[in-house]
Amino acid sequence: MRLMLEKVLILKNIPLFAGIPETVLSDLIAASEETAAMIGTDIIKEGETWNDLYIILQGQVRAHRKGQTIREFNALTTFGELAALDAETADMTITALEDTTMFKISGPALYQLMNEHKSLERSLIKILCRRLREAFAP
Repeated sequence: MRLMLEKVLILKNIPLFAGIPETVLSDLIAASEETAAMIGTDIIKEGETWNDLYIILQGQVRAHRKGQTIREFNALTTFGELAALDAETADMTITALEDTTMFKISGPALYQLMNEHKSLERSLIKILCRRLREAFAP
C-alpha cells in the first residue's frame, strides 16, 4: 500500500493535477478508491452507466468500440472526466491491456471537491478544453 506522500507525488506528475496544491491532492486521494484490473478485464463496458474519473497509477488500458481501438491510456493519465461530470451510458468499453492500478473517484465526490477547491475545478476545465481542441483540430 502506498503512503499518502507517495500518492500525492504521483498525482503531481499527471497533467490534470500538476498545478494543484498538495493539500487538495490529499483530499482527492482520500475521496478516491484505489482499484486494480488484471490484464483483459473490462473496467467499463459499453452500455453501462458510467460516472467515475479514473487515474491510472500504473498499467495501460484500451478504449474500444466494436473491436476498433479508439484510444489507449497509459500510466499517469486519466480517463472518464466527462462521465464523472455528467453520468452517461458508456459508448465504449475500457479494457486493461496489462495489470493496471488506478484511483477511481465518483462524480459526486469530484463535484464536492471542485466546490471546495477551485484550483481543481479550473484544472479540470482546462484539460477538457485542451481535449476538445485536439478532437476538433484539422
